Formats: sequence, C-alpha cells, structure tokens
Amino acid sequence: MVAYRGFIVWGVSTSVVMSLFLSFVFLGWPGDPDSCAENNPNTCFCEAFNAREVKEGAPGVRQKVNTWSNLYAIGTSLLVAFMVWGDRKKAGPRAKNLMQSTSWVPDLYIFAVLYLGLGSMWLHASLKSWGSTMDGLSMYAYAAFLFFYSMRRRFVKNCWFFWGGYLSTVALFTSIHHFWKDEFEFASLILIMILVVAYLVVEVAIWVVNKQVLQGKLRTITMWCSAVAAMGFATAFWALSQTGEPLCDPKAFFQPHGLLWHPLAGVMAVMLYFYWREADDAKIGLDSRNTHHQGSRHA
Repeated sequence: MVAYRGFIVWGVSTSVVMSLFLSFVFLGWPGDPDSCAENNPNTCFCEAFNAREVKEGAPGVRQKVNTWSNLYAIGTSLLVAFMVWGDRKKAGPRAKNLMQSTSWVPDLYIFAVLYLGLGSMWLHASLKSWGSTMDGLSMYAYAAFLFFYSMRRRFVKNCWFFWGGYLSTVALFTSIHHFWKDEFEFASLILIMILVVAYLVVEVAIWVVNKQVLQGKLRTITMWCSAVAAMGFATAFWALSQTGEPLCDPKAFFQPHGLLWHPLAGVMAVMLYFYWREADDAKIGLDSRNTHHQGSRHA
C-alpha cells in the first residue's frame, strides 16, 4: 500500500485544490483587489483583464492564459508520483535515497510540485490580494523544500528538523509575503531568492564535503544543470514579459508568463527530482538499511 501512497496524495490534493478553485470560479471572488490590479488597471503580469470584474469579484477567470497554463502541474506531479511508485516497488526497504524510500518526504514533494502550479492559479484567476497569498504559499512550499531536503540528505538527519523547519519556514515566509507585498513590489522575489540561495549554498557544501561534484556522474550532472537552465530561462521570460517589457503584449494569446515561465518552472521541478533520485545518499550519510525504518517515523 505504501508504494501507492504517492498516487493517493496526488489524487486527493488535486481533487481538493481544484474543487475549491472551481467553486470560486463559479460563485465569485470575494476580497480586495491585489495591488498589481490596482496599480495597473488594464494589465497585470502582462495579460489584460477587466478591472470592473476584479473590483466586483465576479465569477469567472480574470487572466485565462496565465491561469489555465498552470494545469501543467497536474502532469508534472503525476510523473513524479509514477516514478516514486516504481522506485518504492523496486527498492523495497533498501532504497539508496529518501526519494525512493517509504518516507513521507517524496509524497510531500509530489504535493509541492503539484501546488507550485495550482497555487498560482488563484492569483491569476482572481487578481485578489488573498489570491496573491495563495500564489506565494505555492512558491515558498516548493522553495523551502529545496533547502530542507538538501539539509536532510547530508547534514541534519533528525526528522523533526526537516518537518518542523520546513513547515515553520513556509508559514513564516507566507506571512511575510502577505503583510509585505502591498508595501514592497519585489517582496516575493526577495523571499524566493533567500530560499534559493540557501539551497544553493547547501548543495555546493554537499559536493565539497563529499568531494564529488553532482555525485560524480554524467547523468546527475545533466539532471542538475538542466534544472538550473530551465529555471534560468523561466526567470528570463518572467522578467521580459512583465508589464511594459519587450515580450509583453497584453491582449495577445501568447503570454510568455503563462506559457513559458509556468511550464519551465515545472520542468525545473521534475529535473531536480530526477537528480535527487539518481543520488546514492547511502554514500553521503544516509544509511539505506534504515530507510524503511525512517519511513515508518515519517522522516
């Protein structure tokens, strides 16, 4: 049954998030407009919208391309769930890393990959202030995982550090985002950069401590570099497609923010998973013989 747990997490999470989301699509969006919608009455993250509908909280979706493009995450998270299922069946109690183990950690990653896209839908569909907070939650839930999983791999094996630190960090950063975003335009960017830089520091430390760059395999090097490249291109398209930037055409169907930034973030998430999946963490401090026992403690 444990081998199928990833599918259960994926199915329940997708059903709950999408059911709640669609209820607002059909019934309307309460609350105050996001500062983005107030400052730019005809465009926000480039794609044009109806300012009156935002103010009234009307049913429907304000930015169709930027919203529905996030459905990519259902596919990327399902792919991760399939791989976790296969690895768990094959590895049994002797998994070489946490991503192949019976631990709840890979199940958490399935949710993080899923919500990375589905959380973004709430902002683009509503352009409400609380929708922005939901979007922020999705980013911090994913970015915080990068740091705490990397710490868990090599430096701090205590499961309480992972779960307590992860959940506390997500809650803290989401709260800061909620109260700071209206005062400072680049609040979310700074918060994400803090988590990403922290992750990169830990990742490089793993290579240095173990004297193995990317575990010393061409395949793992390719996986990690592909993830970084995807994130680099995604960030470039995000910047160039902001309102007023060269790639922004508010009324065009092709919205780089939705059709390039969003799915490339998904590519990054999948490639990082494959990178971790290839790692032999038994060689860097994770005793693969105890992986099954760790899973029973929800490590």
